[in-house]
Amino acid sequence: MINALMQSPFDRREMLKLMAGALPGAALTTSIGAGAAAAGAAGLVSMPTGPVPAGFDPLSPQQNLEAYIRLTRSLDPAATTVGWFGGRIFSVIGDKEIIKPLFDIEGFGIGRTEPQADGSYKALWREVGYYKDLATGKIMETWQNPLLGGETCEVYPINNDPVNAVLKPEFTLGFGASKDQYTETIKFLLPWNFIGPHAMAAFDVNLDWKSPLDPKDWKRESPGERVRVSEYQQWRVDAAQLVDRSLPSLNAYGSWNRVATWLPWMLMGQTPGHLFYRSHTLKLGRVEDLPKDILEYTAKRFPKYLTAPTEWVSPNVSSFEMYARDRKPKA
Repeated sequence: MINALMQSPFDRREMLKLMAGALPGAALTTSIGAGAAAAGAAGLVSMPTGPVPAGFDPLSPQQNLEAYIRLTRSLDPAATTVGWFGGRIFSVIGDKEIIKPLFDIEGFGIGRTEPQADGSYKALWREVGYYKDLATGKIMETWQNPLLGGETCEVYPINNDPVNAVLKPEFTLGFGASKDQYTETIKFLLPWNFIGPHAMAAFDVNLDWKSPLDPKDWKRESPGERVRVSEYQQWRVDAAQLVDRSLPSLNAYGSWNRVATWLPWMLMGQTPGHLFYRSHTLKLGRVEDLPKDILEYTAKRFPKYLTAPTEWVSPNVSSFEMYARDRKPKA
């Protein structure tokens, strides 16, 4: 999620939808507010590790929300944020087979954040991502799947628009799926670590949701009736910047890890196994700071992603839905 990070059958964008309670039929666990929720009646809360810098309250939902926006975006509604990500994707099959690299991934999100009168924020975002050849580093249009004996697959790049969300100091886990759904209201409290001049935060989300690709129709593309996805994000920033409330945006860098089903375009269907992603994330000052190949490919294929959204659009569309819109089931 939670920052524009990225895309495949399920992405950060979907996590933001979940935080707003907008996705029916999903189950979710998250590190947000986890300590406070678990301690509950005992009156305990999740405590940060290390000496907390003066001027920042890690147990304030509003300050955590604003810190998250400053880490990943900007509190300035006129500012455009570019969030780059880049890394590698691996196959994980069984408990004994060695994990193997399949291809690289690189892309970015771009957007703005608008403060609301009630203390919430509207996050306007769109994002693209490309799969790259391990040997050459070039963006792939096709890929020979070694897990299918070298069968040629037509690569489907990430292109999600919109990726919007309303971010709040408190939110409810509950999606209208059933009467016994999990509906606890939790506070936006990130787990923090403070060591010397460093301030570090994380956000973990573990999801289970009904697949938009019906396996009866999408026999080679769908992972099955349900999809399990986990995303883990981390950020590091100078503690001195964190406590300086005059800074609407922080110079943060971090990582994004993901455990997810096979991508639809890989044509793996319900073959046992899954993918593991590891990547770096970095906030850039402008789109011109993107790597040349990413900038040029985006200008050619998806030019609108070089500018931030200016208007709120709904609903969001998942990567699975985008794939179903643009492709037809393989025989």
